[in-house]
Amino acid sequence: MIRTVGIVSLSSGILGEPFVQHEVRLGLARLQDYGLQVRFLPHARAGLEALRAHPEWRAEDLLQAFRDPEIDLILCAIGGDDTYRLAPYLFANGELETAVSGTDKIFLGFSDTTVNHMMLHKVGV
Repeated sequence: MIRTVGIVSLSSGILGEPFVQHEVRLGLARLQDYGLQVRFLPHARAGLEALRAHPEWRAEDLLQAFRDPEIDLILCAIGGDDTYRLAPYLFANGELETAVSGTDKIFLGFSDTTVNHMMLHKVGV
């Protein structure tokens, strides 16, 4: 059963921008209307410039979401064209493999997130 959704921003930091806050509130309300708890990972709302400059933050959020036993579903907030820059941080020292080992979490996203799905496929999820 899905109880808690962890929201990550792997491609773009747009969730942190003032001009989209009405959409963030709407999306959050819709998820909560389903009875879901919603948690934004630490950098998910850091903003466009911050997340563009720090792909390692985006990778940290994804790894944290996989490691967190309370998160049942990882939802990628937005697509884009920059998620490939997470690869060095996800595959360093087997980080991604360790984080996803034995997990049965749902990982959901679109567009650029396809690259992340392929990364997960590489490690056997």
